Amino acid sequence: MLISLASASGSPGVSTTALGLALVWPRDVILVEADTVGASATLAGFFAGSLPPRSTILDITPGADFEEQLMARSIALTDNQSPIRRLVPGISNPLHGPQLSTRWDALALALSDLERAGIDVLVDIGRIHSPHLAGPILQTSDITALVLRPTITATLTARTTIKNRHLAEEAGLSSPAFHLVTISAPDTYSAGETSKALHQPVLGSLPWAPKHASVFAHGKPRPRGFDTSSYARALRSLSGAISSAGQKRRDAIQTLRGVTR
Repeated sequence: MLISLASASGSPGVSTTALGLALVWPRDVILVEADTVGASATLAGFFAGSLPPRSTILDITPGADFEEQLMARSIALTDNQSPIRRLVPGISNPLHGPQLSTRWDALALALSDLERAGIDVLVDIGRIHSPHLAGPILQTSDITALVLRPTITATLTARTTIKNRHLAEEAGLSSPAFHLVTISAPDTYSAGETSKALHQPVLGSLPWAPKHASVFAHGKPRPRGFDTSSYARALRSLSGAISSAGQKRRDAIQTLRGVTR
């Protein structure tokens, strides 16, 4: 299963959420940083700069040995051998973005095909309006989640992003369907209000928990009771909701293909 997480603007916590999901994902998973702005949020934050990027997404070449490359060039997120939880760091220099833009199509297909090996892929896309965006990965994903702290400004920006997607569809262009993931920060809309305002389904909502989120964002020690906290429970619930929605979409596509044959 291929899952993309992106933002419409600002820094709503896409990288933190993507990493948190990877660490609670129920199956083998690889976290891919596809943000073309540069610098790995996970290496700088979660690993606190202690691990140099031996390889980045730019060094992964789709081919017959793609899975072997991923295992050899990626970084283990935990010491546990099962399930697999690994990271493919993003580019360290935004000037490398143009090199990636010509490779997204092949990477999207190769990442999606990891389903055959029983490996799910979470992709941190970054801002959806970034230059050299990993558009083909968005198009190929089973689920594309728009992560936002639903303030008035963020909600209006997300509405514009969604409107542009509809306009693209009307023009006969391919555009990803969005689901929403909300961060319940102070002075924000509720998940229900956000869904109603944007006319999009909400997969889940994470509570505002800076101390808990800083474990993933800045490599801080886990607070007491972290694994049973509302934040950790919400992450596990969100991972289940995303997985379920992705599987439903795959089943629907398979059914449609069977009908059209």
